[in-house]
Amino acid sequence: MNDLRLIFGDARGSKSLMMCLLLITLGPWTELSPAATSATSHVSDSGDAFQRLADLELSSNRLITTMSEVDADGFIQLLEQKADFAGPLASSEKESLRQSFVRSLQLMLKDENTGKLVKTQLAQLYATWLTPTEAQELTADYDHVGPDASPVLQVLRQKFIADHLRDAVETHWRSFRVPNQGMNPTLLPGDHFSIKKTVYQQAEPKRGDIIAFRYPKDETKIFIKRVVGLPQDRIEVRDKQLYVNGERLTESYIQHIDSNVLTLAQAPRDNLAPVVVPPNAYFVMGDNRDSSLDSRFWGSVSKELVLGKAMFIYWSIDPSTKVTRWNRLNRPMQ
Repeated sequence: MNDLRLIFGDARGSKSLMMCLLLITLGPWTELSPAATSATSHVSDSGDAFQRLADLELSSNRLITTMSEVDADGFIQLLEQKADFAGPLASSEKESLRQSFVRSLQLMLKDENTGKLVKTQLAQLYATWLTPTEAQELTADYDHVGPDASPVLQVLRQKFIADHLRDAVETHWRSFRVPNQGMNPTLLPGDHFSIKKTVYQQAEPKRGDIIAFRYPKDETKIFIKRVVGLPQDRIEVRDKQLYVNGERLTESYIQHIDSNVLTLAQAPRDNLAPVVVPPNAYFVMGDNRDSSLDSRFWGSVSKELVLGKAMFIYWSIDPSTKVTRWNRLNRPMQ
């Protein structure tokens, strides 16, 4: 199997931060727009007060700190049940997992589009529950009190996490688990990684980008591969070496596990006659060139099938030993 696996199963009822991060792949995608509620006019009239408070909450990391404390124990228990670890996690390992997920969430919320949506939703939440004067007072006292000094803000943080966080993250991000060796050594079986869904809405994939996409032969399956050919590029493989527009492409990230070289008559794995990438399409290959079902076998991927760009690994477990690969947590995809 070359398709990716969604994580764990449906858990739409969960309102935990950690569950949000782990399960943002689940259910239908939700593309949000600002809610047309009574709060909208309130924000419009005195929006600066609410917006300033939202900016402080996000930039100070106090909101994220609260997120990291929400149901963390419950998350770890679920993870232990579902992941089938080789043995019980030590307290230090549980803390390492918690910190990894928090760092991953910080990366997501620092994304410009996600951050804007979170700020908008925070401002609307404040406008629903606070007066402009109350928001101004909380802002004025913000730097002079500790993060837990305001019970009002504590309650609003909890409400935002319960009611809005998952949608805010899910709008721009999605997560997958790697089931096979097609992208070794960049991605290993058992790696859990996040993709940014909106990165290609106003931009084109670049050569070298790692993308998730729907398999052209069966769109119910999702693959992860590296872009090696852009529209109108001339792609050729000679004795396992990739050539783009007649020039050999230098690739530091690939590996070969089979010393045999197959002829074109045997298979296109090691020798592929020149092909031109169609408009609005991309030629993709796995980094594990001898064990990857990719464009050499079934052609290019149209842009409409591209789901997003792979950004970072947030968790990794060896499927055979059930041991967490601690050195792979928060590793950027490149």
